[in-house]
Amino acid sequence: MGVSEALRYAEINVALLQCFVSGMFTLQKLPHELWSCSEDKQIHVPAEVCQEYEGKVATLASKIRRSTPPERRVVSTHTLLVLHRILWILTAMASDNLGIFLLVGCVQFVVAPYSLAVSFMLGVMQFLTHVLGHLLSALVIHFLPLPDFSLEITYGFNVAFLSLDFLVTAYYALWENSDGRPKHLPLWKELQHMIYGTFNGKGYILLLLLMCKGSRVSLSWILLDAVLGISPLVNNPLQSTILAWESLFYHIHRLGHLPTVYEHAHRTHHHLTDGTAWDAHLFSGAGFPEEFFFLLLDILMLRSGVPVPCMTYRLLKHQLANKDAHQRREGPYEEEQYHQDHHLHHRANYGFNRPMLDMIFNTYKRTEKEWLDVNHARYKKEILPDGNIVIHMKVDKQPFPELSRQNKAWWQLRLRQALRKWLG
Repeated sequence: MGVSEALRYAEINVALLQCFVSGMFTLQKLPHELWSCSEDKQIHVPAEVCQEYEGKVATLASKIRRSTPPERRVVSTHTLLVLHRILWILTAMASDNLGIFLLVGCVQFVVAPYSLAVSFMLGVMQFLTHVLGHLLSALVIHFLPLPDFSLEITYGFNVAFLSLDFLVTAYYALWENSDGRPKHLPLWKELQHMIYGTFNGKGYILLLLLMCKGSRVSLSWILLDAVLGISPLVNNPLQSTILAWESLFYHIHRLGHLPTVYEHAHRTHHHLTDGTAWDAHLFSGAGFPEEFFFLLLDILMLRSGVPVPCMTYRLLKHQLANKDAHQRREGPYEEEQYHQDHHLHHRANYGFNRPMLDMIFNTYKRTEKEWLDVNHARYKKEILPDGNIVIHMKVDKQPFPELSRQNKAWWQLRLRQALRKWLG
């Protein structure tokens, strides 16, 4: 890669980050009920805000097509990224030197330059939605006397952790889902998803554990975190703001599917057609080139003696829901297979739990249905004579499953019930 090419890649990385920030300011103008509503509602959406957002994404896509240097490679970017990930794992197995680990890891940004901006955006999302409350919980627990009840991270621990995750994934992929039976694929295709999906989705936890060999995971800390429920006190209020998981996910996910940017990062998550539980990442659906910054943050936390979010009670439940949401069901199936269909259509269904942002930006898959039945609620889009949009939402299940929110501790629920009763 020459200097001029490196500068052009750097220019697009900056443009991606600018669009990330600018796009969030535009989304801020939309009704926040689009990603936080949990009851029957009519949500009025101004068309000019939708047009403003679409204009920013289209301008960025045009700039990428115009300015990206032509790639003349004998070996595909995807193959180079796979080889780099194998090299990174071997590096972590050979040494726990963080400097060498980071040096080898940064080769990714030479192989796939746009993965720099994409992994940074994913890192921001993970920090705001999963890590921020976790760090507050760590700050509180740090000052509490805890019994020394911990496990050392050894190769045996790594094998046990990954084996348990593999068995749980197999349950969702082969046996049963929350609302139906998994679709059984031909044996060879199932094996492809099993092998590649495990490589893509579990390389993260393998690198994390390898780089933290000898560190100890405090089970006392994890149990107390589950009881105190501090993280939801930070996470849940954010779900009604522009920093909600659903709004961030839609925005970053859509940018990750832009031309060439997709090849440099998120395509690794879509390498195989359709979705299975094997393809689920620890956090939503990520390709392994998107992990760099939140992997680094987790390594620093675990090396400092703080259990990482993915090992906590609330995030372990999130991981189960993620496996469930990636697995295609056997028909007949009443609800839309919302995220599973994203793995078929790729440039549609960018949301995860709610389809309303896809509906207003016309990125939902093509369908003749008037009402979309997604995750225990029904949605209908109405275009008014003035061009503005109304989204009709009808909830079919109460309480509405708030998949983006973390479960509160039992004492918090009891306290809320008592306060409601006391206040009449």
